[in-house]
Amino acid sequence: MKGIYIHVPFCARKCKYCDFASYAGKMHLIGAYMVALEAEARSYRGESADTVFVGGGTPSLLSAEEIERLCGMCFENFNIADGYEFTMEINPGTVDEDKIRAMLLGGVNRVSVGVQSFCDAELEAIGRIHDAKTAYDTVCALGKNGFTNINIDLMTALPSQSMESLKETLNTAVSLPVTHISAYSLIVEDGTELEREYSSGKIVLPDDEVDREMYAYTVDFLAKHGFSRYEISNFARKGYKCAHNVKYWTGEEYIGLGAAAHSYDGSTRYCNSSGVEEYISRNKKEAVRLSEQDKISEFMITGLRMEKGVSADVFEARFGKSIDDVFGGALKKFAAMDLIKYKDGFYSLTPRGIDVSNSVLCEFV
Repeated sequence: MKGIYIHVPFCARKCKYCDFASYAGKMHLIGAYMVALEAEARSYRGESADTVFVGGGTPSLLSAEEIERLCGMCFENFNIADGYEFTMEINPGTVDEDKIRAMLLGGVNRVSVGVQSFCDAELEAIGRIHDAKTAYDTVCALGKNGFTNINIDLMTALPSQSMESLKETLNTAVSLPVTHISAYSLIVEDGTELEREYSSGKIVLPDDEVDREMYAYTVDFLAKHGFSRYEISNFARKGYKCAHNVKYWTGEEYIGLGAAAHSYDGSTRYCNSSGVEEYISRNKKEAVRLSEQDKISEFMITGLRMEKGVSADVFEARFGKSIDDVFGGALKKFAAMDLIKYKDGFYSLTPRGIDVSNSVLCEFV
C-alpha cells in the first residue's frame, strides 16, 4: 500500500541549520492552509494506505482542534489499513496534554520528537527553541499519556560538541521510553544562518575524524542498549522500524500533501508549490518522469543506506536485468576495497563503506 506524507510548514522560529520548506511568522495562515490541505486530500479520495507521516515545520504548533481535524481528514479521504502506522513530528515545548490527547484520539500512534541534543549550549548554538529539560519532560509526558512508539531525533557534529557531551545525550536518550532513535550528523547547508556563522568563524564544528568517531560510538552504544541500526542513521528496538520511511528507501509509492510535498506513483515524481501562499491560492504540481536509469540509481542509493542492503533478486524482478550486468564493475571494485559485501543474496555497505558512503553511493548515480 501507499504511504501518505503531510507537510505542515509552520515554525515558531527557523532553526539555524534548516533549509527545509518551513516558515516562521506565518501562523495566521494555518486556517486557510488547512482548507487547502483538505481539498488536496479529497483529490486522492479512495486511495489505500498503511502509513501516514505528518512532518514539518512543526506540526505540533497546530491547536488540539486542528490536530483532530487533520487526522479526521486522513481517515475520511483514504482507506487506512488495519495495523497502520501514523506518525506526527513534535518539537519540545509546543505540546500539552490537550494536544497529546487530540493526537491519540485522532489515530496518531507514533510520535517523532525533535530533541537533537540534551545539552543546552548545543541546542542554543543551532537555534532550537527548547532546552534539555523541556525535551526530557516532553518525551516523558508522551509516554505517560499513552504513546508506546516514540522516536527522538538526535544530531552529532554540532558546534563545540564533544564526545563527553554526546555520551551525556545518548545516556539520557536511552533512559527515556523511546523505541526508535534517528541520529544524523549536522550538515551545513548553503544559505542557512548556520552556514553564515560557520563561514565567518563565529562557530567551530568538530572535524571529520571526530564526526566519524561520534558516529561509531553512537552505533556501538545504541546496539548495547537494544537499538539495532537498520539504516545508516536510524536505530530501532525490535519491531519498531519506521514503516513509512522504509517505503522511501525501498522505492514504494507515496502521496504527498501540502506545500513542497512530493508524491511518487512508481514512474513520475510530483512536487507541490513550496510557498505557503502559493499552495493556498493555486497549488501547481510539477511532474518529473523518471527514466529507467533514474529508478535504478535511486533503488541502489537508498537501498544501500539500509543495513540489509539491496536484494539482487528484487533488483532483477523490478528492472528485468541482473544487478551484476548493470553494476558488476562497481560492486567488484568496492568489494575488493572492503566497502561493499555480498551475503545471502544482498549487497550491503561494510562498516568501512558506511564511513565513506557518500563517495560509494555516487558511483551508482
